[in-house]
Amino acid sequence: MKSLVTTKKGDSGTTSTLDGAFLRKDHPLLEALGALDTLRAQTALLRTQLQEHRPEAAREIEFLWFLLHTCFLLGSALADPHTRKPEWHPVRLERKHLESLEAEQARLEACLRLPRAFIVCASNSLAAQADLTASSVRAFERRLVAFQQMAPEFNDPVYTAYVNRLSDYFFILARFLEDGIHHAVDYAKAEPPSRESA
Repeated sequence: MKSLVTTKKGDSGTTSTLDGAFLRKDHPLLEALGALDTLRAQTALLRTQLQEHRPEAAREIEFLWFLLHTCFLLGSALADPHTRKPEWHPVRLERKHLESLEAEQARLEACLRLPRAFIVCASNSLAAQADLTASSVRAFERRLVAFQQMAPEFNDPVYTAYVNRLSDYFFILARFLEDGIHHAVDYAKAEPPSRESA
């Protein structure tokens, strides 16, 4: 039976993009697409964990479903930066998506009383996964900016603003999921333990 996934076309270290270009797999565009794929997978993992362990968080679960779909808007735009295949772009990432993201972050943030200090780590596993997803967003953002350096025509300010705001959203979601228990940095803890306590 012929595989629907394996084509063997990438065995030589190259792959094709949506617009038909053949690129080495370490090309900045493919680095960006790979980072986006990691971000999407981390977001999906967080969503399934919420469904399993906090099903009452229906609004957050639904918003993550929306975010997963915007990953595909970003991906199709990246894979066809010159819009050679407009039929593959039935929906574009627009300012309304950015405004929705900002509004949801503001809603979560209004519920919080954060310490005036850096957060050293999450206080539970769901928040830790949200922090990991935020880190994936920042990795994707770096790859996106690197690609834009070599392809300045792909420089829609909505894309960069959306991705930048996305990491803020996941940070705030992590704190929201901590239910008021925040582990702020205590620099006294950076001192090595005394030998007596060892």
